[in-house]
Amino acid sequence: MSTRAAERLRITWSNGSVVFIVFGLYITVLTVALIVLGVGIEPDRYFFILLLPVLLMGRARRYLMDWVPFLLLLFSYEFLRGMAPILGAHVHYLFSIRTDSLVFSTVPTVALQSWFYHPGSPHVYDYVATVVYFMHFVTPLSFALLLWLRSYAQFKKFMAAFVLLSYAALVTYVLFPAAPPWMAAQHSYLPPVHQVLADTLKAFPARLSLPGIYQAFNPNPVAAIPSVHAAYPTLMLLFAVRYFGKRGLAVFPYVASVWLAVIYMGEHYVIDVLIGIAYSVIAYLLAERVLSKVLAPSGGSPEPGAASDRSPTLRRKTAWFTASSALSGSATSTTSSGVAARTPPSRSG
Repeated sequence: MSTRAAERLRITWSNGSVVFIVFGLYITVLTVALIVLGVGIEPDRYFFILLLPVLLMGRARRYLMDWVPFLLLLFSYEFLRGMAPILGAHVHYLFSIRTDSLVFSTVPTVALQSWFYHPGSPHVYDYVATVVYFMHFVTPLSFALLLWLRSYAQFKKFMAAFVLLSYAALVTYVLFPAAPPWMAAQHSYLPPVHQVLADTLKAFPARLSLPGIYQAFNPNPVAAIPSVHAAYPTLMLLFAVRYFGKRGLAVFPYVASVWLAVIYMGEHYVIDVLIGIAYSVIAYLLAERVLSKVLAPSGGSPEPGAASDRSPTLRRKTAWFTASSALSGSATSTTSSGVAARTPPSRSG
């Protein structure tokens, strides 16, 4: 096989599913290692975790150009979110309680904990819910990197929707600060509701004292509406289906588990989750229908670090054609060494 033919096959393989399976294993193993070591999974640290495979691919410069502005906006959001209780008005306790009770005749958080939670004796599913809860930044940022590698246009839309969703939530926190179920129970608005995290985190190792920016921000305890823990995975699901088609539904079990976990653990009401889902749908529609006109590439060559934006079916056909062309080019070169192999189809941006 000629050198050019081998290079084409190598490129075809590198754009296939094998690389993304390896990337998924890398993210999974490293995330588990962070949990075992007691290191907080925070955006600034995760930025460097994602940087390693990018360095191996030789795309670090483009990665920094595309991701640093997003991180600065995210840090600004987290900083302002910590100030929301100071800027906000009266904390609301009853809206979510009354809404959930009207729909379900009870508060689902209270019912779930009465059935499954045993204070002081967490079960396996309590720890699973805790891990799911702390995947808050891992999954959307990993998904964003996947889009960055495969579809730069979809990556820009996803990041725009992510930032839009975050700042829309921030405005809501200021205008309508809402208490979570565990806080409402502390103020006697509900029967006892336990903050499951307070029990489960005791079983995790003590955190390593690593420097970080995110940990310096103050948390906002009255940021229940909307639930961004529910909104971020929902936004990821919408873009996954948009780009991968039916295969994108593979992430739905994870998304549904997040919805259930935040309700069961006393962090959110059902209405908080539904409002978070609504925010993510609106952010997605704005990114797709409005921001796409602003973020659309001007044409010409694809952005660095990005793969084709074509449909999955067309990409598979193109990959097959590329491999076939490479093999036929190899055969041609063995019979007529002076004839160059054919150029593979160009990829759109």
